Amino acid sequence: MTAAAPIAASAIALAPSPRQLAMRRLLRHGSFWIGGGALALIILVALLGPLVLGQDPTVQDLGNRLAAPVWAPKGSWLHPLGTDHLGRDLLARLIDGARVSLFIGFATVLVSGVIGTALGMAAGYFGGRVDLVINFLITIRLTLPVVLVALVVVAVVGSSLTILILVIGLLLWDRFAVVTRSATQRLAHSDFVVAARTIGSSTPRILLVEILPNIVGPLIVVATVEIAHAVLLEAALSFLGLGVKPPLASWGLMVAEAKNQLLFRPWLIAIPGAALVTLVLAINLLGDALRDVVAPEGRA
Repeated sequence: MTAAAPIAASAIALAPSPRQLAMRRLLRHGSFWIGGGALALIILVALLGPLVLGQDPTVQDLGNRLAAPVWAPKGSWLHPLGTDHLGRDLLARLIDGARVSLFIGFATVLVSGVIGTALGMAAGYFGGRVDLVINFLITIRLTLPVVLVALVVVAVVGSSLTILILVIGLLLWDRFAVVTRSATQRLAHSDFVVAARTIGSSTPRILLVEILPNIVGPLIVVATVEIAHAVLLEAALSFLGLGVKPPLASWGLMVAEAKNQLLFRPWLIAIPGAALVTLVLAINLLGDALRDVVAPEGRA
């Protein structure tokens, strides 16, 4: 027994921690490499593309409008993806649209995540009437059609990048609230929370130091879903003319501007449409990998 004790202690010491196990599962996940790699490439192109390309996405050249892409018979490397109806370089606008979509996606999730997490933690920790009121707010939010409400608000208030982020952020907080409420309810009566309450820790400290770090995993998964949702919602609003306004580029706006050329120059719609599909698919694949790591028992 005495000889076996050091061996058992060394085996326990060498055993991987839960964080190491989660990282190993993540690195073995195919969706993580595909989705994460594609998303990292899009972010890299959005950040460094304008420096490398050197083309201004807002410069118009009416004498070179609707130029064909490089793979077409009359294509030129001067405009590898061609130009739009105003002679603007399509590749430069595609890169600028990536920056706009990523900024709106991440900024929107920051707004909705703060609101939903705060409400969910308050409902799960305090319970009682606070829980009833917040559940009532969540129910009201779920009854509102997101696209219709966004259309009405943007049409009434006006369209700008800031208003677009605030409107979408104020409409996408419900998933954060539901997930946070459920996770907080499970942790509110756990031993470490009771111990912190016993030694006199304040409620904000318990919520921010004890509970919040333990629910970050599910919140990251929700954030990936909501980023993709926000990108699609922005593209839909821009397509309808109530989203991003020129001279800013948006993939939804690019599709809307080229809809009259669908039968004659289909690449004007196919290129921004493929970019939008790639971005949303990459975010969803990354979210799927994170979900499998955070909650492996829920894997299909």
